[in-house]
Amino acid sequence: MASDEIDHVDKGIIYLLQQDARKRTVADIGEKVGVSSSTVANRIDRLEEQGIIKGFHTIVDYTKAGLGHHLLVTATVPLTEREELLDEIMEISGVVSARELLTNNENLSLEIVGASQEDIEESLTELDSHGVHIERMEIMKQERAQPYNHYGQKFANEDNTG
Repeated sequence: MASDEIDHVDKGIIYLLQQDARKRTVADIGEKVGVSSSTVANRIDRLEEQGIIKGFHTIVDYTKAGLGHHLLVTATVPLTEREELLDEIMEISGVVSARELLTNNENLSLEIVGASQEDIEESLTELDSHGVHIERMEIMKQERAQPYNHYGQKFANEDNTG
């Protein structure tokens, strides 16, 4: 297998990590995909090095965490400055995620969190000072995630509980 190919073992590993990366051990994953724990660790390292796995993120209920203002913001930034601005935007207090969209207008989706309306206004003011044009804001109620189309599920023998 070439070092950049994704095979059924990688797909199974990715599926299991997307399901619950926090509680899965490499031994547990290895058992479910049929390889040793050291192979799983090596595969995860390779997938991270290749940028296929970009991190392990916790989904937070910000309201329960005392941050009751949770917004999704659609914005427009100049195409020629988008990449540079993304790094600056991620440094703004309250911005917890940014997604670059392949459109001319409304080419940025941001998730912003704050404890108060004032916190949100400060974040929006700072975005404006960086040349980010806010197109739309929506209050976010909840977020759920799952592996894409159960990506790799058939390669993770979850019935094998050992």
